[in-house]
Amino acid sequence: MIRRRGLTALLLTSVLAALLAGCFRMSADELYSLPRASEEYIRLQIRIDAVLNAGAEFSPPTGGPNRQSVQVKDLDGDGVDEALAFFSVAGSENPLRIHIFRKTEDDYQSADVIEGGGTAIESVRYADMNGDGVTELIVGWQMSTALQHLTIYSLRDLQHVRIVGADYTGISICDLNADGGDDVIAVRLAAAETPGEAESFTLMSDGEVVSSVARLSAGVESVARILSGRLRDGSPAVFVDGKAGGSTITDVLTYSGGLVNISADAATGYAAGTERALSMYCSDIDKDGSIEVPVTTPLLAQSETTYYGIDWYAYGRSGGRTLALSTYHNNSDGWYMILPKSWRGRFTVRREDFAPGERALVFSYIYATDDGRPLFDDCLKIFTLSGDNKEERSRLPGRFVILSEGNAIYAGQILQGASGYGPYDTPEGVSENFRQIYSEWLTGSM
Repeated sequence: MIRRRGLTALLLTSVLAALLAGCFRMSADELYSLPRASEEYIRLQIRIDAVLNAGAEFSPPTGGPNRQSVQVKDLDGDGVDEALAFFSVAGSENPLRIHIFRKTEDDYQSADVIEGGGTAIESVRYADMNGDGVTELIVGWQMSTALQHLTIYSLRDLQHVRIVGADYTGISICDLNADGGDDVIAVRLAAAETPGEAESFTLMSDGEVVSSVARLSAGVESVARILSGRLRDGSPAVFVDGKAGGSTITDVLTYSGGLVNISADAATGYAAGTERALSMYCSDIDKDGSIEVPVTTPLLAQSETTYYGIDWYAYGRSGGRTLALSTYHNNSDGWYMILPKSWRGRFTVRREDFAPGERALVFSYIYATDDGRPLFDDCLKIFTLSGDNKEERSRLPGRFVILSEGNAIYAGQILQGASGYGPYDTPEGVSENFRQIYSEWLTGSM
């Protein structure tokens, strides 16, 4: 069954593409019949079966964006897709194999085989690194539990030539130096006396590889997420969210005559300005096209639980940052609120979970009395409702529905203290500033 999985996906893709292009004219009976594989895919299946019958097994990449056992890609830029199949051969010195099949008029022929050592192919990525229309193949080899090795191959004339190799923890591909070709950025953690660092690889038009290295923040113990995006001025950058001593920090990497870490302090080598207590990761939180870095601030407590406000900063090429947005994230209930600037340092929250299927969070504005004691004006209550009677409870006196999503209804209630502390003094103002949380902000993704 596993041997056919990749080819089944190929066949379905081929049939769907033909249908969308209007290539087929079928009767109603024909539309409900099983799709027939084209002759060329039957030929490809024969080629792959020959490899399997010789003792190989499918061994698809275990990570990264491309995890199919059989993948199609126009490698040489001629407008015709080649096929790549991933295998392992037990007992071999280099057990991992990548077979490249060239498509002819109605057949596939073996063009090349890339062999590698290790326990698995960790990831495979495709990039045109010098803008010549020919794809470079970036392969991550899993050498052991703790070691991954990256190899970049040129595939000119569908014959692989090793360009460069490096150890890595995570990989990002983007045009970091804005020269029109993809750059490969390999991130690796500190090991023994070697500090953690990121290394960029650029392929020049003459085939020369130029590399540049920038250090990661000292003390980074693991990499949670690597995200490519843009700075405040539109310059490309790579954002590396890492874990250090129980905190989350972000190294912001960009290109300025070489790879530079613009968020790390020059004296300490640590991106202290990005340190946060929560596992929050970078995102374009305000949808302006640039990536923002979250920083947490503990709120004045009304109970033994510590709650945090989040400020999101956009970085410039020189390392300066600008506040883009402030939010409060209720991760347990899956929502967040955009906060007015006047609330920074002047609000807090508390939970009120008194009934089954009803979770509530209260926003309070903080003001001080003449003797300096903080007092709290309750402004807004947000309910997360579940259960059979959630519809009825969302419309209890004083409540209004913000969002109905799946098994939950989010409802609001404007409290007496909201007057004068906008924008949460109307249902429209509350709904406009309410958002759902996307899971990747919490879980990370490389």
